[in-house]
Amino acid sequence: MSSVPAVPAVTAETEGRAHGRPVPRALLDGVVLGLVLMAVFTAAWAANALGAWPGVLGTSLTAVAVAASTWFLVTAVRLVRHRGRASATTSPEELARQRRSGRAFGWVFTAEAVVIVVAANALGRVGRPDLVLPVVALVVGLHFYPMARIFQRRIDTWLATGLSAVGLAGLLALLLTSASRDAVWGLVAVGAALTTGAYGAYFSRLAEQLLARSTTSAPPGSPAPPGASGRSA
Repeated sequence: MSSVPAVPAVTAETEGRAHGRPVPRALLDGVVLGLVLMAVFTAAWAANALGAWPGVLGTSLTAVAVAASTWFLVTAVRLVRHRGRASATTSPEELARQRRSGRAFGWVFTAEAVVIVVAANALGRVGRPDLVLPVVALVVGLHFYPMARIFQRRIDTWLATGLSAVGLAGLLALLLTSASRDAVWGLVAVGAALTTGAYGAYFSRLAEQLLARSTTSAPPGSPAPPGASGRSA
């Protein structure tokens, strides 16, 4: 399986080693990818909320999610514009670590997708398509647990616990109570959107730190960022 080189760079260990040095390009690329993914997933979960709650509430929640997703994408573009100032130098040890993390990330992501597809088809066959969205949220939440170990990030554990609880609660509500599908799907979708939105905010905070560093520490001979000429850092 091919590795995913960008995401594995965004580890707590890498962030700590990079402090005070030129921004590593692999770290910058990982944050960009994280922002883009969270923008897509936050909007997608919000769309599910709108489908379940098509009135003013659903529309308002979706508008907030779209605004957050737009913020994530704008921040990603700002990072990309500073990519030329990032350091492309990677030690053999760091490169090997990135490859291992990339392979692990690929396997976890693939397993998540396979479980979701199999579960959705199985639920359709047994006549319980109403359980699909809570099950998807539960699987997505559980997949953050190995991510926490792979990338050595505490936030993944918190997100895993929160989203897994949301998915499990939705599943139990539909199995054990008379709650309507739309009510449960709306709540699950909002919970999931909040989770991915929180992750996007985490990446945005990290992006701002990288942007601040890129204006004060850059590889020799690298171009100044747009609009930075004539100003002191």
